[in-house]
Amino acid sequence: MDTIAETIPTNKLKANVPILSFRAAFEPSTIDSEKRSVVVRWSTGAKVLRGGFFTEPFHEELSLHNESVRMDRLRSGAPLLNSHASQHLSDQIGVVEDAWLQDGAGYARVRFSGRQDAGPIFQDVKDGIVRNVSVGYRVYKYKDVSQEGDPVKTLRAVDWEPMEISLVPIGADAGANIRSFDRLRTESEKENVNECEIEVRAQTKRIEESMMHIDIETIKKETLEAERKRISEITTLVRKFNLDEAFSASLIDQTVSVEEARSQILNKLAERTEKEGNIRNHVDVHVTRDEADTRRSGMIESLLHRYDPKTNKISEKGTPYIGMSLLRLAEEVLVRNHISIRGLTKSDIAQRAFLSTSDFPAVLANVANKTLRQAYELAPQTFRPFVRQVFLPDFKEVSRIQLSEAPKLEKVNQSGEFKYGVLSDAAEKYSLGTFGKIIAINRQVVINDDLEAFTRIPALHGRAAADLESDLVYAVFMANAVLADGIPLFHATHTNLETPGAISEVTLGEGRKLMRRQSGLQRGRDKQLLNIQARYLIVPAALETLAQKQLAAIIPNSSTEVNPFSGLYTLIAEPRLDDHSATAWYLAADPAQIDTIEIAYLQGQAGVYTENRQGFEIDGLEIKARLDCAVKAIDHRGLLKNAG
Repeated sequence: MDTIAETIPTNKLKANVPILSFRAAFEPSTIDSEKRSVVVRWSTGAKVLRGGFFTEPFHEELSLHNESVRMDRLRSGAPLLNSHASQHLSDQIGVVEDAWLQDGAGYARVRFSGRQDAGPIFQDVKDGIVRNVSVGYRVYKYKDVSQEGDPVKTLRAVDWEPMEISLVPIGADAGANIRSFDRLRTESEKENVNECEIEVRAQTKRIEESMMHIDIETIKKETLEAERKRISEITTLVRKFNLDEAFSASLIDQTVSVEEARSQILNKLAERTEKEGNIRNHVDVHVTRDEADTRRSGMIESLLHRYDPKTNKISEKGTPYIGMSLLRLAEEVLVRNHISIRGLTKSDIAQRAFLSTSDFPAVLANVANKTLRQAYELAPQTFRPFVRQVFLPDFKEVSRIQLSEAPKLEKVNQSGEFKYGVLSDAAEKYSLGTFGKIIAINRQVVINDDLEAFTRIPALHGRAAADLESDLVYAVFMANAVLADGIPLFHATHTNLETPGAISEVTLGEGRKLMRRQSGLQRGRDKQLLNIQARYLIVPAALETLAQKQLAAIIPNSSTEVNPFSGLYTLIAEPRLDDHSATAWYLAADPAQIDTIEIAYLQGQAGVYTENRQGFEIDGLEIKARLDCAVKAIDHRGLLKNAG
């Protein structure tokens, strides 16, 4: 329980807390190329060490309760910035479309601008080159939750507000739990100009109300120019003497004058000269990192490296733990947490490591989760190119509306009136389902040093989740279920069931023609052809070689004839189709042109998702692998079948 419950506004600290930033990460599997959007995890609320030149060191915790986080700014279209820059409109490269708190973390979906200069940045995100984001936030009130005897007090942010999300080049560790106060303050130089503009606007309003005859715009420009000049001169002085950029940020934050800044710079130089004997000619960079985070990350690295050295490299922080058994790691964690292991048996050590407040369960869970997710992402899934991925907010039934093409335009005679047109529509309905399994890691695993139990086994579950998604997608082809119009997906009435025949120039040509001549939902004089282009040739494994020959640049046994289908289709071979038919083959359109099949996930949880808890029925750890998804054929017009 908290022994101290004092609530502390930030203006009661030795220095006002500035806008801070926090390294986070993308959820790569949530990228939606069509909407130019992606999901970001922007906070986990972990405890970190804060402190600087004008505040005493303290641990900061971010409360992620709904009543503690001011979400209005993010939910009202907060900006997506380029490296926290905010002086020009071009610095904004996107917008936050939605934000929410879930399972002890903060998430947001951001959408990139369609501007030409934002295009290369979004492409780098899709290609996995730009992977890191940083969230800027401001704390309004802390609560002192320190325990008696703590050497460093702990302050919990019980009233704070995320302000903006930025793409940044420098990433963070996998847990996204490290927030360096000194480092973050270097970014506040850019943010202070924006804060100054806010203050100028407020001051301008007060002057306008009392002295209407004064030129408000002139005052605004002069005040803003003076502040920019102050920031520029202080920054130049600090850099001239090779002082820490964080020191420059602190001077700017306190709104000291240039004269006062010179005095503090001289004092800083005197302190450094006395300590080091001379003034260095380079910038000293210090990154503060919580020791427990470093130790935990090192242990995770060592276990992943032991599991798969080729894929998982090890850094300096993981070196001390190379070769340690699971039981030896448990002992290390207990000793570091001041828990005596003298006289304990192996069973006692394993049990205490699980039941204590040590980091040992978190280390094992992290390794199991990483191997599970890694196996899921590496599993082959052939359906991704022709299936659209979407996210649903809940498990309620949804309707996917197929709007028809617009009715044809009619000529309007002189003094004539415009006529109303009518849109037709159809709807496919479905809802999310939940699939899952629980993996248990007990104390016997630790005693026996059974690394396979929480690496290989979770990896198999990750692969199973990916295989389940493939099963659901290709079941659509094999089941040929009835759609909302009461007709099976592949049917002559839908004009997407071709006369049976082996893959050849004739059958491919006929299939292409049928898809191009698919019409919209309008009938009568408003009926229009959609000219749908087949993009993918989907075959069972039994037809893969035949399909490759048909799509080759040269027709077999003939070097003079032109192959009209060379390079036209992307070949997809799927062995699941063989179980249904070794002769049937399919054509599919690009989902960007028309809806085909849709795979849906719960919002913020693309693919397999894991949860951990201390075991109640076992002495150990329980890991739940969960997949919330659904697959549904949305429109028959983008698919075609030939029974072969």
